Amino acid sequence: MPGKFCGLTDSAWAIIEPLLPTAPVKPGTGRPHAPFRDILNTVVWILITGARWVDIPVRKGFGSRSTSHRWLGIWESDGTLAKIKARLIGKAHELGLADWERSSVDGSFVAGKGGGEDVQYGFKGKGVTIHALVDRNGNPLSVISTGAAESERAQIDPLIDQIEVLTGKTGRPKKLPAALQADKGYDSRELRDRLRRRGIAPMIPRRSWPSRKPPRGRPPTKPIDRWKVERTFAWFQRKYRRLVVRWERRNKYWKGFIMVAVCLFWVNLLI
Repeated sequence: MPGKFCGLTDSAWAIIEPLLPTAPVKPGTGRPHAPFRDILNTVVWILITGARWVDIPVRKGFGSRSTSHRWLGIWESDGTLAKIKARLIGKAHELGLADWERSSVDGSFVAGKGGGEDVQYGFKGKGVTIHALVDRNGNPLSVISTGAAESERAQIDPLIDQIEVLTGKTGRPKKLPAALQADKGYDSRELRDRLRRRGIAPMIPRRSWPSRKPPRGRPPTKPIDRWKVERTFAWFQRKYRRLVVRWERRNKYWKGFIMVAVCLFWVNLLI
């Protein structure tokens, strides 16, 4: 969605609308519920511009700040956004747009100037860490957020467990990458063993120090393209300014913005 954001395009809405739940029926008389398209336009506008909720445009096609804020928390808490992401990845998988041959994982620090849940002091300062697992093309398969002081190695299993592919067909579609790339910070024998037990080939360089024995076996012959996950984080920061600094004090709104950003990645790929 290049240029000034004035609302979701018809082609993007045609992909998202069937994946959203049915709007609840409001009992009695009174003002009807705001259209989901207006609510999503508002959430995406905040996500892209990084503006305050009070600065939301008051015009047709946008919802109120209170209603949009509330629905963002509801969709994150009840799993609606996670299900939408799984359905979008399922569509991309059927079209051959998801490359499962090799994936990459890394973490990116985000300053948490507003404080709040999970905001911790790490070696880079006060904030949180966004962990992403992407496919070979750099498309995010799973993204989670933890405190800045949490171990990045410990997030590998949660990232893999979060990968879900819903195609609407019977049978279990492929949902695990064949190989996983990471930098030296993820060097761990236990992690490699866990990945191999799940059928994932670890492609993690080993840290070196004088007393360490050289690794056994043949060195890897395929080039490492770990830079693609770093490019994904650059996409996040360039396209979605709300993810550059965490201002949300509650996790469900912060994680909701992250999940909306991931969904928009796949929507733009499917258009």
